[in-house]
Amino acid sequence: MSRRRMRAAWSNATCGWRTNGVKKSSTRPTRCCGSLYGLAVNGMLREGALAGLKVLELTDRVSGQVAGSFCARLLGDAGADVVKVEFPQGDHYRKSGPYPNGVPDPDCSGMFLYLNSNKRGVALDIESPGGRTAFQDLVATSDFLVLGQNSSQVERFGLSRERLPESNQGLIVVTITPFGLTGLNSAYLGDDLIAISSGGMAYATPGIPDRVEDPGREPPLRSNTHMAGYLAGVQGAMASVAALLSRSMTGTGCEIDLSMQEAVAAVMPFELAHASYHEAKPRRPEIFGVMPNTYLPCQDGYVVVMAVMDAHWRNLMVIADNPDWAELEVFSSGVERARNWDALEPLLLEWTMAHTGAEIAQLAQERGIPCFPAYTVGQMVDSAHVIERGFMVDMEGPGGQKFKLPGYPARLERTPWKFFRPAPKLGEHTSEVLGEWLGYSDAQLSTVGVEAR
Repeated sequence: MSRRRMRAAWSNATCGWRTNGVKKSSTRPTRCCGSLYGLAVNGMLREGALAGLKVLELTDRVSGQVAGSFCARLLGDAGADVVKVEFPQGDHYRKSGPYPNGVPDPDCSGMFLYLNSNKRGVALDIESPGGRTAFQDLVATSDFLVLGQNSSQVERFGLSRERLPESNQGLIVVTITPFGLTGLNSAYLGDDLIAISSGGMAYATPGIPDRVEDPGREPPLRSNTHMAGYLAGVQGAMASVAALLSRSMTGTGCEIDLSMQEAVAAVMPFELAHASYHEAKPRRPEIFGVMPNTYLPCQDGYVVVMAVMDAHWRNLMVIADNPDWAELEVFSSGVERARNWDALEPLLLEWTMAHTGAEIAQLAQERGIPCFPAYTVGQMVDSAHVIERGFMVDMEGPGGQKFKLPGYPARLERTPWKFFRPAPKLGEHTSEVLGEWLGYSDAQLSTVGVEAR
């Protein structure tokens, strides 16, 4: 892209502060750690695409903790200098595991290590005057402030938009809350399960109808991972980079108001369309319109078969030895196969149960049919493909324990992901960061409310 086109593409970008409902913006250049335009034209920095940028993260024990931590971790993976601020008692996930050999150790929690790698750690008692002053000083010198809080905590700690340092007009504030900063439920507390439920995903799972006639028979389903937190974290990181692009043009930061409820709802267009048409979602997997497009039991577990196009179906029947029933009118199209899925499914199972998932997938892929075994987590980690791509990162705990954690799924050609540093111990870098970012003396360090390391 030419320089002129790049400038034109962002000439109308706006990003500003709102105070009591009034938006304040400025085109005056303020402190910005590098021009993204210049980086794009002249080549990214070797240390990472976001090298030279400072990120301050504060997440609470319930609302938005995974979302805020994951958002900040993604920025750190891209090279930003991320400082995680913890209360003296430490992050909740230090205490929740999983731990090597099941032995609790706040420095070895797999969840904490994953969410907080490529970060430095500072411990502050921001309830105390000295700790709060130190935190506000850190905010004043940051490029990003990532908050995973509920809205009442944002106000209580003086992190509302009108109370943040106006001297740092380039600051980009990413506030991730269960329900957003505005609206009837903005003050409600919540966590990942509440976000999944309030966003509609718990009842949008195939097999669960929209209208509940028998709650005991048709309960909502929960995700086995922190889906809402990770969705909101990814969207927070994307919005942060968009705000950074805007700042490189205007010199002004902005506030990003991200609702976990809306982050969940945003990935369900099919279900939302059904709701807007006042239709109840069908109970069976036919919600996808054409079949087969589902999990099917096989000899060693399950296999995903996505034979939604007519060519897919014809080739699937070839590798299934062209059974006579394949020519029946009730299976003549994807829509008909969905409509008559109760009759079709047991016929397909006679074939899939005679083969392993890997065998079916290889036969199907050779014929151009999207198909793959349904992996367990262990099978994914140990698969030859994942190992060859180097996605899993080998880690070692303080006691020499070996384990693996996911790396960065995106491959940036000029600034590839690097494992810069492991997750910090509680307060590990307090003295280092307060000295480096703020020039704090030993006397000032003694006022932050915890013993500085």
